[in-house]
Amino acid sequence: MSPVPGSGRVEQLAQAVAERVVSIVMDAIDIDALIDRIDVDALVKRVDVDAVVGRVDVDRLIDRVDVEKIIERVDVEKIIERVDVEKIIERVDVKGVVERVDIDALVEQTELGTIIARSTSGIASEALDVVRAQAVGLDDFFARWVNRILRRRVPDIPLGPATPAVPAATPPALPAGPP
Repeated sequence: MSPVPGSGRVEQLAQAVAERVVSIVMDAIDIDALIDRIDVDALVKRVDVDAVVGRVDVDRLIDRVDVEKIIERVDVEKIIERVDVEKIIERVDVKGVVERVDIDALVEQTELGTIIARSTSGIASEALDVVRAQAVGLDDFFARWVNRILRRRVPDIPLGPATPAVPAATPPALPAGPP
């Protein structure tokens, strides 16, 4: 089909007229009055919310959220006041927690083993001291009886072992002053 001569000019003129008419109509319309006539509830009912939410880029939205600003606005004390600690404690399985405790690892990480060893050795030392004291008392008891049987007098009994004939070697003297 061949183009109609002058049709390009007609289209341009029609376009110019349409733009001018739209401009005049828009200037004449009272937007506030138009909005007052719109039933917003009916308009919202026609919106498919699922379709709108489906078009939202959640990752991009999260990137725009200022978490620090949100944290600053949170009243932690108020949240803590609302927490029911008793309910939380009731929900804790204490038996399960105790069953999960590794006593051997706990003893390894603390000085509990050392404390037990020290207290055990301390008890053993005290028991040994008691036995030694009893042995000394028993030794004195036997010494008195032997002295009575042998009719020894107390002044005749030596107070300790005889002195050695050779004096003990004296330790070497340390050099004077710092090395």
